[in-house]
Amino acid sequence: MIILAVNNVDWTQLVFLVLGGLGIFLYGIHIMGESLKLLAGTKLKVMIEKTTNTPLKGIFVGIVITGLLQSSSGTTALTVGLVRAGLMTLPQAVGIILGANIGTTVTSFLIGLEIKAYALPIMGIGCMLIFFMQSKKLTRVGGAMLGFGMIFYGLDLMGGALKVFVEFEAFELAMVRVSDIPVLGVIVGAVLTALVQSSTATIGILQELYTTGKMPLIGAIAIVLGSNIGTTITAIFAAIGGSVSAKRTAAAHVVFNVAGSVLFLLLIYPYFLWIRLLENTFYAGQPVAMTISFAHIFFNIFNTFVMYWFIKYLVKLSVKIIPGDDVMDTVKIGNLQDNLIKESPVLALENAKFVITGMGNIVKKMYDNSIRYAYEEDKKLLEEGRQLEELVDTIDQKVHDYLVKVSLTDLDQDLAHLQAIYIDAIRDYERIADHCQNLFDFFEHRYETKKIMSKAAIKDIEHIFGIVEETIALTLEAFEEQNKLRAEQILELEDEIDALVRKYRKRHVMRMNECIQPECDDDLFVDILSNVERIGDHCTNIAVNVLQKNYYHDVDEKTQHPAMKPL
Repeated sequence: MIILAVNNVDWTQLVFLVLGGLGIFLYGIHIMGESLKLLAGTKLKVMIEKTTNTPLKGIFVGIVITGLLQSSSGTTALTVGLVRAGLMTLPQAVGIILGANIGTTVTSFLIGLEIKAYALPIMGIGCMLIFFMQSKKLTRVGGAMLGFGMIFYGLDLMGGALKVFVEFEAFELAMVRVSDIPVLGVIVGAVLTALVQSSTATIGILQELYTTGKMPLIGAIAIVLGSNIGTTITAIFAAIGGSVSAKRTAAAHVVFNVAGSVLFLLLIYPYFLWIRLLENTFYAGQPVAMTISFAHIFFNIFNTFVMYWFIKYLVKLSVKIIPGDDVMDTVKIGNLQDNLIKESPVLALENAKFVITGMGNIVKKMYDNSIRYAYEEDKKLLEEGRQLEELVDTIDQKVHDYLVKVSLTDLDQDLAHLQAIYIDAIRDYERIADHCQNLFDFFEHRYETKKIMSKAAIKDIEHIFGIVEETIALTLEAFEEQNKLRAEQILELEDEIDALVRKYRKRHVMRMNECIQPECDDDLFVDILSNVERIGDHCTNIAVNVLQKNYYHDVDEKTQHPAMKPL
């Protein structure tokens, strides 16, 4: 620990210690959370999906998951993805959010245990596991240990520097002001947490300051309340430009945290007396880090207990705050009820068709976003595209498994044919999503390398993009309504797409040969054409199944047209 004299402060060193300590602390949280997530693998997502059929179970899952990830924002992001996929209802998601607020207190409790003296050996053991062990599991354990040690080492660095601040008269006056007017403490806690985007960091810093004895307890409690408001900023940022479901989940998070902080602000004096009693009982009135941990833990537990009884009203309020429908809301994987498979295979297939139709709408949304991203470098479009691609993969897996179960029942010829068509459809929609993701990647690469497409190339791309967009729209309609007229139009457009691709490839080669300007060197132009051509192929596959009731198709990615085989 480096001790600085108050009368002769080295401000450069002080700033370095605070910033460096904060950076190590935050990165430690990140490394530990990511390592634990990798250790759990897909079990985290499965755990959330399978064990949250009631809000109460959701609370317990939220506690466990957030305790592992060390990030309530990370838990919220996982939850939003499952809501969008139809694997979880909004009330269940609210339950997880409530639990996440309790789970995020784990770090403050560990800090209160004063493990700082062992930070360096813990980091050392973690590094040895990372660099000298062949087992992936052990290297991930090492990553978790390294992050765990970094949390306390970063706090130790910050604590040594922050102790200098508390000796200044201005600090003491500010703390008195916060104690006299607790609402100022709430504002400080909210702003600080919003800036570092981590309530854990705010509480950690607060614990270090409180142990100096210069910070009044009531002011510290006010900052704890404010940190719960500030932590919602990450969810708000994540929801901007996202789906209606994502915005509603973020809205529920904000309402819950703000309401809880306001309630405890009104009751701050009796709550202060309760925490003071705990401190006097267990630590003889000495200002220790665990006192702040008590304030943090009991606040979140009591807040969750109270809000649990108002979950349905919290859901209704979030729906009123964020009205409207969303393309993701059309997909409800919960409609795939296993009990229908034996009782009524017809209804089971009808429900599967409903989910596949929603899947098609998501694929169209993904294509539209990829085209928008071609003309405007909007990171939100790129991020949403990745989320949609993951969602399509989830739906593909769930519907495929469901249809396989349906095929094991005694289906007549017509139902067996429908089941085969639906499996073909989810495969084609999933592959269209893959090609859309390729388009996102190509355009992202062009923005990163600052490639400028020529005006002639832009004109060609715009033309074929529009035709493919029309083809996808017709495909959705043809599948949902089993409309043969629309299917025939798709086949006509497919021929047009193939002809344009050949034509535009030749034009591109001519431009490359004739032009020596840097803008002509667009090496991804042919790849873009190939992917839109493949999208057209998969739309044709779906159209063929609508037209040919006695045939199924077998996609060959190396050819431009599907191969037809009789049943």
